[in-house]
Amino acid sequence: MKSIRRFLVIVLVAIVTLANFAAAVRGYLGSMDEAERLFNQRLLQQVDLLNYALPLHAVARSTDGVIEFPARASDVESSLEFQWVSNNGTLLARSAAMPDTVLVSLEEGFRYFNFNNYRWHLLVTASSDKQSWYIVAERDDQRYRLAESMILQAVYPMVLALPLIALIIWWVAGVGLRPVAKLARELRQREATDLHPLEQRDMPVELLQLAQSANELLRRLDASFAREKRFSGDAAHELRTPLAALKIHCENLARELHPAPESVVKLQLGIERMSYLVEQILLLNRTAPDHFMGRFEPVNLTLLAKQTVVDCSAALAQKNHQIEFNGDECWVLGDRAALASLLNNLLGNAIKYTPVGGLIVVNSWLRGKDVVLEVMDNGPGIPAAQQARVFDRFYRVGGDRHNSQTPGCGLGLSIVQQVVELHNAQIALTQSRFDQGLLAIVTFAAISAPVTIKKIEHGASRDNHNEKNN
Repeated sequence: MKSIRRFLVIVLVAIVTLANFAAAVRGYLGSMDEAERLFNQRLLQQVDLLNYALPLHAVARSTDGVIEFPARASDVESSLEFQWVSNNGTLLARSAAMPDTVLVSLEEGFRYFNFNNYRWHLLVTASSDKQSWYIVAERDDQRYRLAESMILQAVYPMVLALPLIALIIWWVAGVGLRPVAKLARELRQREATDLHPLEQRDMPVELLQLAQSANELLRRLDASFAREKRFSGDAAHELRTPLAALKIHCENLARELHPAPESVVKLQLGIERMSYLVEQILLLNRTAPDHFMGRFEPVNLTLLAKQTVVDCSAALAQKNHQIEFNGDECWVLGDRAALASLLNNLLGNAIKYTPVGGLIVVNSWLRGKDVVLEVMDNGPGIPAAQQARVFDRFYRVGGDRHNSQTPGCGLGLSIVQQVVELHNAQIALTQSRFDQGLLAIVTFAAISAPVTIKKIEHGASRDNHNEKNN
């Protein structure tokens, strides 16, 4: 059942149609019985007319033989035909359509008889003076045609009213389901951080149970998010503090044992790797869809990418990388901190795996209704067979096979993918446009720049194209 409204309309129209059909059948059968009674009554009335007219007509003519009445000049539906028969079975008179022989035996009552290629309904009855008999006949098909024409005049409006009834039911169902649409609209328009209970005042009884269940779910989510927030804060404190202390003690030990032995150097690398792993795990937890509590707002992605390049200038200078920035002024709707994490991880991977003196290119292009962010390098790249797997948590191509001496844990691209999913964007990894290397392409939905922000950023965005940083 994909639509409650459609289901209600179909079921109710089907019920109305079935009820109308049953009523029409019952009415048809009852009306046909009543029509049969009325037609038989008409035959009896015809006998009364014959009792009055035929003897007078016979006396006025005073002729022997059968009196034959001429056929009517016009075709009259359900015309009545008759025979006038003496008690001894002699035919005295007849209408033009009746045969010149007595049709049936002279027994009182109604019966059917076939002649002239039609089925006829007959009334055989004695005259008022009991000296003769009348056989009055009416074609059966004409009787039913007249009866059905009268009955169908009453049935047709019921059939023709069904589409109107369906429209009325559709409208009434829509009015009845408006509280459901209102509830859905309220939930859809809520911010991700808005977990206050649903207002139950003036809510239909049928929706109260749903609202109460939703409020219970919101309460549990609020408590869960609160616990998660406390966990993140506690974990950050409990993990960062001892690691910072270890790092300080290790540096002091290295100075005391100058030159530092290989074991101390390995210890320092291990502490750096552990610190990096803790930061990435905390960041991965904060950007998980079931824990994410960011606020979406218009973000100048081009400006944010420039700021990320500036923040990474020390790492770029350390490996003597050349970096080129090209772009339009691009705005997206998103969480600034999450987008900054995406840029940091993409650019950080490019710096990490690009050899000394390499080239890195960052582009942000406006392509119709899309914003395309590109991070490209001339490093060793990722084999096509493994490009899908690098988004798995803790997966690294061959470990840290590039001997970059930079701590890594295989979580960077997992974080990137989570941020991409949170923003309903798309990411693709492909071969760099250089002779070798990796090209990461992230596509967002573009939005128009806010007017107030556009005025502030106007002077800063004049040089968005073809900027190069070394």
